[in-house]
Amino acid sequence: MTIHHLPEPRGAAPVPRPRIFISHSTRAKPGQVCCRCLDARDALVQQLEAEGFEAVYDKDFLRSGDAWQQEIAIELHGSQATVLLLSRHALDSANVGYEASIADGRRRADARYRFLALKLPDVQRAELAESALKAIHIGEVDMCDWADDEIVGNRLPDKLRTDLAQIRLWHLDRSSPTRKAVTYALAEAYEDRLRAAADLLGVCERLDREVLRERLSEALLIERAPAPRHEPDPLVRALGELLPVLRPEPAGTVADLSVVYARVPTVVAAQLGALRLRESGRIAVLAATRGGTLRAYLLRASGHPRPWPHLEVTVPAGAEMAAGLIAAIRDRVAGYLDYDGYHDPELEGEAGFRDVIEAHAQETGPIVVVIRHLPDAALVRELRAAFPLLLLLFVTDRAGACGSVEVTELAPLTPAGEGELKRTHGRAMQLAGHPQPPNPPWRPA
Repeated sequence: MTIHHLPEPRGAAPVPRPRIFISHSTRAKPGQVCCRCLDARDALVQQLEAEGFEAVYDKDFLRSGDAWQQEIAIELHGSQATVLLLSRHALDSANVGYEASIADGRRRADARYRFLALKLPDVQRAELAESALKAIHIGEVDMCDWADDEIVGNRLPDKLRTDLAQIRLWHLDRSSPTRKAVTYALAEAYEDRLRAAADLLGVCERLDREVLRERLSEALLIERAPAPRHEPDPLVRALGELLPVLRPEPAGTVADLSVVYARVPTVVAAQLGALRLRESGRIAVLAATRGGTLRAYLLRASGHPRPWPHLEVTVPAGAEMAAGLIAAIRDRVAGYLDYDGYHDPELEGEAGFRDVIEAHAQETGPIVVVIRHLPDAALVRELRAAFPLLLLLFVTDRAGACGSVEVTELAPLTPAGEGELKRTHGRAMQLAGHPQPPNPPWRPA
């Protein structure tokens, strides 16, 4: 068997970087000694980029002749935060006042939009009340001082770094349906339960309740090695704090996703993500012996609170096995998609069938066809030609038991790891009030 190992996460679309708008003024008045505003702006841009943010300011997008107010409003509404550089020039700048008023409006309308003021050394806080910024109640904006030595040394204030970490978490929540689902499900948990679970998972900072939920969802959705059998598992203990106080539906979401993300190797999501983007030959093999492993893998790969749809097709016996299997897959998938184009000339038969499959993959994820059989070279070749757009997954109970077949072998769990996954998932679902997983797994023979 030719094995394609993909150690780096690939396949899924990269998450866009959080955008931070920098509001500033670097215009010196005649006869005035210029402050450190230019150095501060450049240092801020450099540090934000180094921290993984996309820093934007007027020089990046304004061109001569642009309707500048409209362009600035568009950039502000497309950002996740605004950092206002409070220099002496900014205090009297009408442009900065306009930008700050939009940012302040976003802050008031959206609890997750951050409007941060970074005060330079030449500005005194007492001056703010009489500046052009007084209309936005600048005292209500999160503010921190940026010292001269920090500007020169390209170091951001600790308070700003804390705010940036929160912006990053909120952005990940917006970008990840799974993170968003867990954070939302934890909304009804008592704060003392959230803190107890956070302590068990190593989230030790003293955070406000909203921030705590996001940090906790991040901690619940990372890969974790099981605890030794004679020791209590921190993940199960944390879920024991959270799940009994949630309603069954959100509790089931937290239990299901937390255990799957903790135990299924992260590289599996990369392997299946890369496989789904191939133009053809989307064929993989999974060695699994326990019920629930297949579903867990497809849930981990989907990046959503539900696994990719998967259809089991029985392999027919006899000399015409390949032709019979192709017919069975076509019928099963056409039935799932309610596609009757083979009897309607307007839908273009086989070509229309492939179009519908590809559209489904773009809309809700690939259709996974599960085949309980060892792949062989001839069978794989015929299936690849017949179904270039389906994700075909052979499931067997023996790892590496194939011949020289070009397929992607998914990173397997050991038999002990599969057993631990099943036990931990079952225990978590019991704590959530679900004696069975919400979507019963397919069980291989």
